[in-house]
Amino acid sequence: MIPPPTGDAARDAEAAAAAAREPAAADELDVLFPAELEVTVRDPDDGAAVVLTLREFRLLDGLHAQAEARGLIAALGALGADEDMETEALAAVLAEHADEWLALLARATGRDAAWLARQAGLDGHALSNALWDTNHPFFLSRMLEAVQRRRARSALASAASLANSSPPATDATSGTSPDA
Repeated sequence: MIPPPTGDAARDAEAAAAAAREPAAADELDVLFPAELEVTVRDPDDGAAVVLTLREFRLLDGLHAQAEARGLIAALGALGADEDMETEALAAVLAEHADEWLALLARATGRDAAWLARQAGLDGHALSNALWDTNHPFFLSRMLEAVQRRRARSALASAASLANSSPPATDATSGTSPDA
């Protein structure tokens, strides 16, 4: 029987075992901020399982997505001012802009929007969640930009209001000397 390692060899073996048990930092970031997600849905035509890959919008896709979904992005930006954004409020915005949301789903999956629109409720919900998970930087950055623009406009309006207000009251006799 081989004796267990001792000293430096034991510490090295334990460190290697610990490293094997813990995921790398890059893997943890991929879990938090996935560039792609796979979702299995049922084909609405034949019921067969279909694996869809939703991918993160890159620069050109993001520019096209922003143009396609202007109304949705503006509505999300209006929600961004509320720090306690409710899930129901987000769901209402997505429902109001369903065609734009479907266009973004189609862009992220490479599938036809009409095919995606026929997905069963749970599959559609899974696709929506995956779109948000893979592209939340796209959405959140635009929401934050809208909040910053609103705050800047509000600050400018406040400054303009102060500048346009009447000057402070002055002494009616200023301009005469006390010795006069």
